Amino acid sequence: MKKVSMILVVLIAVFLAIGCAGYQQSGNEAEESGEAVETTNVIMEDIQFKPATIQVSVGDTVTWTNEDSATHTVTGQDFDSGNLGQGEIFTYTFDEAGTYDYECTIHPSMTGTVIVGENTTDSGTEDDENTGGY
Repeated sequence: MKKVSMILVVLIAVFLAIGCAGYQQSGNEAEESGEAVETTNVIMEDIQFKPATIQVSVGDTVTWTNEDSATHTVTGQDFDSGNLGQGEIFTYTFDEAGTYDYECTIHPSMTGTVIVGENTTDSGTEDDENTGGY
């Protein structure tokens, strides 16, 4: 009887190990659905956004990094980073086409623009009123 119980325990352990090994979760639904998600980087230095104007596709993410010794913000109508010290980052995903102007509220002359389109490799002539005419 002990031998049968031991074999049963070993078989259960083997089946559990096989079942668990076959399950993997990637954690990135965008890759699973075939969507390409891009991240564009903007640097804050010398009291400037570099580059000041960028073009991205709908669903893309922009990451701003403060490489200045001064504190900055990334503030637009739809987003606000709050104060960012040196080395801090702010990310925002643009889910709708359009032109998004932003500024540093601490340094109002420090401005930038994100142009979001369905496909930034197109000429943009089909939908100029929503994308700022790029």
